[in-house]
Amino acid sequence: MNLIILILFLILNFFLFYSKNICLNNFISFLNEIKKKEVLIIEINNFHGECIPGYIKYFNILGFRNIELLITKEHYKENILDFSYFKIKTKILIFSQNKINKFISLGICNFYKICFFNTIDKGTKKIRRYLYSKHKFKSILVLHSINNLKKNDIIYNDIVVLKKFKKNSPFYEVNPHYFGEYEYHHKSKIINLVTAGNFSNRKKNYYLLINSIFKLISNKIFNFHIIIIGNKYQKLKNLILKKNLIDYVTFTGRISYSLMYKLISKSDFFIPLLDPKYHKQYIKTQTSGSFQLSYGLNIPMIIEKTFANFYNFNNNNSIIYNKNDDFYSKLNYAINLSEKEYKKIKEFLKEKTKKIEIHSLENLKKILSK
Repeated sequence: MNLIILILFLILNFFLFYSKNICLNNFISFLNEIKKKEVLIIEINNFHGECIPGYIKYFNILGFRNIELLITKEHYKENILDFSYFKIKTKILIFSQNKINKFISLGICNFYKICFFNTIDKGTKKIRRYLYSKHKFKSILVLHSINNLKKNDIIYNDIVVLKKFKKNSPFYEVNPHYFGEYEYHHKSKIINLVTAGNFSNRKKNYYLLINSIFKLISNKIFNFHIIIIGNKYQKLKNLILKKNLIDYVTFTGRISYSLMYKLISKSDFFIPLLDPKYHKQYIKTQTSGSFQLSYGLNIPMIIEKTFANFYNFNNNNSIIYNKNDDFYSKLNYAINLSEKEYKKIKEFLKEKTKKIEIHSLENLKKILSK
């Protein structure tokens, strides 16, 4: 069986890579090292890249040294693994989404002990069809929204989620939040408040932010700056410009993962801007990447009480506001927090993050021992 698959790969090599292709050497190297294969992490889409470094770390802690990452060219350009900070040796295989689909359907996973799919929710129809049968390799699928679960997903594969929404669900909670070794950040004189992601109304309550910026300035509080990382922010930007608040806000647009990690690591507080009235999906069906970034980069959150309770934050490791009307006062409190108090919050957040890591490793061990 393996010989047949190898021959098919060689045929594919001829037809797909006879032209000048920067990935040909990667492919040949891959074939030459078949016997060493342990873990293949696959991301066929161009999102959820922030999860990949953390999953690599977990496999590394559990003793796996031959870890490979299969991603698209577009995702590779976004610098998911910044080796200036990320020191775990990882081989990266770069192909188009179409070619990755072909490799999987032809049995690339048979060369590995474990195939780990970083996203099973979207763009994986062909992959799912291949995985809906018995196979010798261990297949682990990451489900980012429980609404996207298919009946057959759980029959032949183990399902990982970043957060369990029901205690009795059959999924394994494995939360990745490692991006590399970044320097400890002390509280700045000009407080940097960062938010990241998609800035549509269904993801963020940006009116909350605008009103609070305006109120801070009206009360002659000027020692702060807002950093907005992500896409779909034009409506928000128009409102900021209309109210003459742009001097206090920086819009980066979508940037590389490595630059995002650096900017957030040098910020003082993370503001996810979640509103229980409009964003119930984050306590019912899916989690937000904001939590991963806060954990991994040790940046305390200013977070609404409903979400704080669900994600087990408290007044020691975060700053919690009860209602939207309370958001401004908590921003003001954060801006005026002493370095000593700020350090304590970061220490408690680090403790919380460590507990999540231990819990995640235990669950990954359970999957691998089956």
